[in-house]
Amino acid sequence: MAEERVKRHLAAIFASAGSLILGISLIQLANGYIGTLIGIRLAVAHVDPIVTGIVTSAYFAGYAIGATICHRLIGRAGHIRAFAAFAAIVAAAFLGHALYFSPILWMGLRALVGFGCAGLFIATESWLNAKATAATRGTVFGIYMVATYATFAGGQFTLNLASPTEFTLFALAAILFCLALALVATTRAEQPPPVASSHLRVGELTAAAPVAAIGCFAGGLISGSFYALVPVYAQSIGLSMLEISSYMAIAIAGGMVMQIPIGKLSDSFDRRVVVGLVAFAFAALALAIDPAWNTPWFPAVWLLVGGFMSVIYPVCVAHANDRMPAERAVSVSGRLILLSGIGSAVGPLLGATTMSEFGIRGLFYLMAAAAALFAVFALARGQSVPAPLFKRRRPFLLLPAIFAHDLAHASHDSPTVITRPTSTGSRSDYA
Repeated sequence: MAEERVKRHLAAIFASAGSLILGISLIQLANGYIGTLIGIRLAVAHVDPIVTGIVTSAYFAGYAIGATICHRLIGRAGHIRAFAAFAAIVAAAFLGHALYFSPILWMGLRALVGFGCAGLFIATESWLNAKATAATRGTVFGIYMVATYATFAGGQFTLNLASPTEFTLFALAAILFCLALALVATTRAEQPPPVASSHLRVGELTAAAPVAAIGCFAGGLISGSFYALVPVYAQSIGLSMLEISSYMAIAIAGGMVMQIPIGKLSDSFDRRVVVGLVAFAFAALALAIDPAWNTPWFPAVWLLVGGFMSVIYPVCVAHANDRMPAERAVSVSGRLILLSGIGSAVGPLLGATTMSEFGIRGLFYLMAAAAALFAVFALARGQSVPAPLFKRRRPFLLLPAIFAHDLAHASHDSPTVITRPTSTGSRSDYA
């Protein structure tokens, strides 16, 4: 009987959200390798690292812009038509990369990809959240997390199918986005109605949760630098495509492995202390790691580097939602993704500059410095400002921060993080 209920439960989930999860998984399969491919292609052409940083930063700039305005397009056109439009924009941009190689052109195309991906993630996650019930929400997003992490990591190995200078890999990415578009456009599931949101005043979120605001920026800077420039370095020292894709997949897998244990810790202790310790651990590993990548313990250390890097953002999001009223949840999500996007755009620029001067060590020093400075601030705030009462905090499930996206237009009881309010209460003191 229990097994039958589980089967009915899963069948209901896949009936209402299966095509959407499959569609976004195809998108993440393409995203899993296309960013790495861009860096490798620029490195093969011996493009200056600073120019590479500008090109890769353009994606995050486009994403930040998309995170601020895509909800209007979704509200006006509806989730299905908006999803189709965003997917078409990204597919066209991928094909544009393949038609003509020019760093200036690619900068604009990467911005378009970032804009379109922001819209796709917002449409998908807000749709999933609206279709899920209180009884199924955790399962829905658990399936979503596993599917997107697995395809994002697995996509790295697609790099081995063809040369980075050929048309093939860009065309394949465009095909995957078109297939995702077809799946979602023909779904039988009803799209959710638009959700109204309240706006935050300038500086309101920073005043209420400075650790969250600074942490999202720092997390974006670190992850943006890492995923944009590490493949460039790997290609420059002669690693094979299989080696590069394996290393990137290990880092992504670390993010998946860390989500649940770090999430549970931050539910039990002051989130600022948890994220501060995580940032310190990342800084220590970034300083200690061997850039030659030939030590026997490198894969384990690399897994931890990817894991600690990936949980900074979502823990900060959870902390912000502890500090802000529920009616501001949607606006909080949008503001935090904007801060993360800005950090992700700045990171490759600074990282490329330090790589030009100090090599790969300079990149890891930059990431370590950003993490350490944030850790000091987070731990200092944790010591000087009381945490919210535990009974007023909302346990949460971390979503994949590595994709730099959030539930920017989820319902009030489930913003960016999947919340299960344990009790009601007024907003606590600022942190």
